[in-house]
Amino acid sequence: MQVFSMMIGVLLLVGLIIYFAVPQTQFDKNGEPIESISGCPESTGILTVSIVNALQQGTAVTGATITAVDANGVQTNVTSGTTTFTIGKKFDLLVSVSDYLDTKIADQVMTCGGLEVKAPIYYATSDNPSIRVKNDDGDYVTNAVAGGAKNQTDLSAGETFTFDVEFQGTNLESSGNLVYIIELPAGSSANVTDVLMPGATNLGSIPSVHTTINAGSKVVAFDVPAVVGAEKKTYSVSIVLGADKDLNGGVYTDYYAKQWFVDDDGSLVNGIQDSTGDAQYENTGDFDFLIETA
Repeated sequence: MQVFSMMIGVLLLVGLIIYFAVPQTQFDKNGEPIESISGCPESTGILTVSIVNALQQGTAVTGATITAVDANGVQTNVTSGTTTFTIGKKFDLLVSVSDYLDTKIADQVMTCGGLEVKAPIYYATSDNPSIRVKNDDGDYVTNAVAGGAKNQTDLSAGETFTFDVEFQGTNLESSGNLVYIIELPAGSSANVTDVLMPGATNLGSIPSVHTTINAGSKVVAFDVPAVVGAEKKTYSVSIVLGADKDLNGGVYTDYYAKQWFVDDDGSLVNGIQDSTGDAQYENTGDFDFLIETA
């Protein structure tokens, strides 16, 4: 009996040693498991963020503003290598750098010993991508609503005409996903029944950051995927005229580059404007041309 009691005592002792030696799962106020601080000498950890050029990941990026945003929209300005968070704290990171697309690094959790995050971010200078437009005769048109050496020739009443728009990217840069807006000549809202751009998504509404120019014009907006590096993407845009309707005058086309930003309610959003219509796009560009009269 004495030997049995001693064995039980030894087993209990071993169990206690294992329990306290192995980190135990803890839970936050929402009942979600978090990193245990058992065996960790600190209750907080340091956040270190290494920001690199996404297309040249051996190249460090300096001058960044780093913001941590938690599920409640609470924001913390971060100094890499200095700012601390409670072990188990969950947050997203917004990395903002001039001439780069502001980027979200999602679902970070502070761990015992600190957290190191690598943040690739895309270089994106203004006027990237460049745009060219080719008319239905196959000619590149002049970038001017007043016309130039090459324009879109006069249309026939009721026709559907197509022009090509080329987005030319820049080496080691990204345009970011774009909102591309086409504004047709004055009075076109009554003459044009549809504008089609296969490969892009019609947004159905016009962002308020875009200012229309032509009175009574038909204006459409499309989501266009990013142009990454020096690639070229070409889209065919078809303008469908109503029966016996004609169209001439200046056509304005503009793009706005999407990026991540902190919205007015504290949430992280990807787009070109916040919920109250303030501009948030990284860069913008345009190309305008003339549809001739007879």
